[in-house]
Amino acid sequence: MKECWLTKCDTMNQNRLYSLDMMKFVAAIFITNSHFQPLYEGVNTAFATFGVQGNALFFFVAGYLLMMGFEKHKGVSFIDWFKGKIRRLWPAVFIWVIVANLIWDAPLTFDKLILGSDYWFLQTIVVYYALFYLLIKVLPAKCRFWGGNKYMLSLFGLAVACSVAYFFWMPVAEGSPFHTSFHFVCHFSIMMMGALVYVCRDRISMGHWVKDVCGMALSFVLYFLILAIGKNKTGWLYDVQVLALVPLHGFVYYGYKVASYKWTDWCFGKRLLGKGISLVAGLTLEIYIVQFMLITNKWNSVFPLNIIIVFVVICIAAYLLKVMTAAFLSLLSKDKFALEV
Repeated sequence: MKECWLTKCDTMNQNRLYSLDMMKFVAAIFITNSHFQPLYEGVNTAFATFGVQGNALFFFVAGYLLMMGFEKHKGVSFIDWFKGKIRRLWPAVFIWVIVANLIWDAPLTFDKLILGSDYWFLQTIVVYYALFYLLIKVLPAKCRFWGGNKYMLSLFGLAVACSVAYFFWMPVAEGSPFHTSFHFVCHFSIMMMGALVYVCRDRISMGHWVKDVCGMALSFVLYFLILAIGKNKTGWLYDVQVLALVPLHGFVYYGYKVASYKWTDWCFGKRLLGKGISLVAGLTLEIYIVQFMLITNKWNSVFPLNIIIVFVVICIAAYLLKVMTAAFLSLLSKDKFALEV
């Protein structure tokens, strides 16, 4: 009997889960689109959205992969582990800041080179990495009563509670609170959810795909409806916006389930489509870093083709940055030059 393409997918190709690559692919598109305001000029700049959902997808994947890495490499010290994370992130930032200075005369400052001041996402995830290691590796080892699935669930609940507390503590936002300092805090619970899903992955019920698609779509819509209720309001109407955390988590969770069906196998089984998705998924960091210097309204006359043109240009630049970063790192180590996308 032929296997349905909408059944659960357990396939791993060269240690890369198709479901996670699909989520990274969508995250890259969502995040990039949220910065495309100049491309939608003359149409409607409100179309430049979905950045919060894209960030949430990526933080979920990060938490999932971190937990997977802890399971595979149990004896790695924090210093070596953290150095590996910085080595993956910061050389690309360092090189691109220099390239941007040489080509576009962008400022070359200590904050940009060393602190990555133009990239809140990278600053946030570095802090999350350290906090994640402390909570998952250090504390359970120090206290025998901590650990296990209940501990993971408690961490997730605590992270959500911290997000809610920060929401009521921070100044009232003009527009979406998710576009303020709130985004430094609210994504940690999603990273923890990614770790929790990895731990419980074999017990997650994969019901009918229609239910999961509906759950994802409903969560997606509810997020925007809740924000619309509280946007630019005062009092309890403004406070309602904190409830958007619920559908945001729901969208990511159901998104993971939807991406775990066999249709992802079908996509990656198509030569060009699969390579395209894998390429973008493997360049998420570089795409995020280069896009701000490359987004332009010069091709707005051919809308909507300008969106495709600019995204392709961004992907090409991202790939070149990946090559330059790999070459740079090979000069600093004894390893042979290797490029992984």
